Amino acid sequence: MSTFRQISQAGTSHVRAAWLRWQSRVSGLYYRRVTEPVQLWLAVARLPEFRPQLPWWQPLVWRYLCLTGWRPHRSSRASRWDCGQ
Repeated sequence: MSTFRQISQAGTSHVRAAWLRWQSRVSGLYYRRVTEPVQLWLAVARLPEFRPQLPWWQPLVWRYLCLTGWRPHRSSRASRWDCGQ
């Protein structure tokens, strides 16, 4: 019985590691393509001609990150950008 448990735990840890790698990549992509350009735009006086254009997939990935619990950390400015909770 302990051999089965060890195999089961080993399989679970591989799945967990793959899941964490996937989540980290999606979160990193969101940060590089959405969060960072918006933060830079906010830092340089919010000029309308330099407003970043968000990718078409931004709302889908944001919702995915919210549903999986990987949403970005909230700051005082980001209170209006919560996950609908």
